[in-house]
Amino acid sequence: MTERFLGATALVTGAAGGIGAAVVERLTGEGARVVAVDRDASALAELYRHRDAVTWRECDLSEPVRDDFVASAGDVSVLVNAAGILRRSPFLDHSLTDWRETCAVNLSAPHRLAQQFVRHRLGLGGGGAIVNVCSIESFTAAPEHAAYTVTKSALMMLTKAFALELAPHGIRVNAIAPGVTATNMNAALRSDPERAARLLSGVPMRRFGAPREQAATVAFLASDEASYITGAVVPVDGGWLTR
Repeated sequence: MTERFLGATALVTGAAGGIGAAVVERLTGEGARVVAVDRDASALAELYRHRDAVTWRECDLSEPVRDDFVASAGDVSVLVNAAGILRRSPFLDHSLTDWRETCAVNLSAPHRLAQQFVRHRLGLGGGGAIVNVCSIESFTAAPEHAAYTVTKSALMMLTKAFALELAPHGIRVNAIAPGVTATNMNAALRSDPERAARLLSGVPMRRFGAPREQAATVAFLASDEASYITGAVVPVDGGWLTR
């Protein structure tokens, strides 16, 4: 690995597993100090208690974060909004509680954290990068995923809206759109041979993605190598969206 983030500080949500944890691993491997955020304190402690480059914080993003949450993390120059939840339910049975929690974690939290990040960066003269974790469901719907699909498509447009406004301040805002990636979110589906085969039939590369593959794209978009890229939503999906 290179040291593209040597001396930089990043804040990563959803850091207790899946794509978020892979992003922490990638960024620290390239020299960053990372503030790892998740509501699963035990998982954070298990992953990071012996990692000098990682400071972890327990935070339930279904609730509003305090106004100084980002600023109190230090000179944060990279924000990665990787936290996300999926509540599967037929549309007619989708509870208001699940709808509200999905909207809070998948959309409101990235919005609030991005606002705090931008205020913090402007106080330091501007610059910095935000990377949001959207989904292939930002582009296409899936059954029993109403709230998830809606929030991920809205997060895609939030990425573009913020990118447009923040470009004059040197703050870049991009996103990845992961395809089916091997995380706990879909572990039950992947363990069912019939359902897994049916899902893989829609992936031209005929395999599930790995969290590290998503993290590699996040790291690129957050790095200076992507210095002229903003407002982009990059599919990392094994070709799913080519269909």
